[in-house]
Amino acid sequence: MKTKTVILATDISGLGKVAATAALPLFAICQLEVALLPTMILSSHTGGFSDIYMDDYTHGMHAFLKQWQSLEFDFSALITGYLKSDIQVENLLRFKEEKSLPLIVDPIMGDKGTFYQGFSDAHLDHMRRLCQHADLVLPNLTETCLLLEESYEDRWEDYCKRLAELGPSKVLLTGLPMKEKQIGVAYFDAATEEFNLFSSPALPQHFFGTGDILTTLVAAAFVQGIDIKQALSVILKFIEKSLVLSFKEQIDPKKGVFYQPYLGELFADFQALMEEKDEETNT
Repeated sequence: MKTKTVILATDISGLGKVAATAALPLFAICQLEVALLPTMILSSHTGGFSDIYMDDYTHGMHAFLKQWQSLEFDFSALITGYLKSDIQVENLLRFKEEKSLPLIVDPIMGDKGTFYQGFSDAHLDHMRRLCQHADLVLPNLTETCLLLEESYEDRWEDYCKRLAELGPSKVLLTGLPMKEKQIGVAYFDAATEEFNLFSSPALPQHFFGTGDILTTLVAAAFVQGIDIKQALSVILKFIEKSLVLSFKEQIDPKKGVFYQPYLGELFADFQALMEEKDEETNT
């Protein structure tokens, strides 16, 4: 079996299992190699820590891409997370076009109705352009409303369809507030025009890196050719069990989600999805 390699363009935080630190073990479980493209290097993530060292890695990122462009190396997809600047967006779009890569975008810009610190409407324009060239986008509700210039409402199916009109064929809205202490994700496939809503119990505690886990595993399913709708039941079960355990063990939320005890189950479940996909392909 030929192993696929994905490019992961995101930040590296030395402390806290978020972004690249959260993603790398999960991509390995899903049998994908990763070419890591740092966009920002931090001593820790920015949620609740103080005295954080930050290094904008735009210059180094450009050098990475320059070398990779010169190599006869097959990449299967470009996956973007936290992007610091408009220059980074432009560099990635140029590389994506030159290599003809599928593009998966987590348009990290804001949450709870507002931009993250350091982001503005100018960055929004570039992120919207990135989404227009994407095959799959995974915004939270705030990022969805920013991209669509809409108010913060629960018109999720409408939002999915309008995001798909920007360009991506698959849209996953994340972190949707639902009734009865549930949190949801909405998935829309423009090819089939099918909309699906999934929900999980919402815990009283937020753990940093939860969204990164979801993005990683959905991206892995996409790259491996697994139907995302089928994969979501496996992915959400893994996240729910990991969050419940993290809460039970009183893990410091700044450390990220304690998912390690369930990696074996995730491997088995993901392997079953891959084998099912192969059987369908061969029949």
